[in-house]
Amino acid sequence: MPLKIVYLDDEPDLCQIFEDGFGTMSGVEIQTFVDPEIALTAIEANLPDLIFVDYRLPKTNGVAVARRISPQVPIVLITGDLTMDLQAPSIRIFTKPYDFEEMKAFILSYVVRKPIR
Repeated sequence: MPLKIVYLDDEPDLCQIFEDGFGTMSGVEIQTFVDPEIALTAIEANLPDLIFVDYRLPKTNGVAVARRISPQVPIVLITGDLTMDLQAPSIRIFTKPYDFEEMKAFILSYVVRKPIR
């Protein structure tokens, strides 16, 4: 089974860049969302293996979204805001613009050790 990844960012171009950059990796399946509520509904219906959430979102932020997601799913925050709440329920924080190779290596580490649920 592929590693199921959800990527949430209010900028459609960044969602497309993420999908184009990592969606062709072997063993990876990516869903992208620009709307937090739609993303949360999809996540609840079919828990992914890994979630990437932008910190700055309209009417909310990535920390608030992360707190609404099951703690069994690893969450990665992506941000350009270095003053964000570091008490976020996340396993990793990548700053924008993120390093493509570093992100790829991070994702590959999850493909190799995909958590069993």
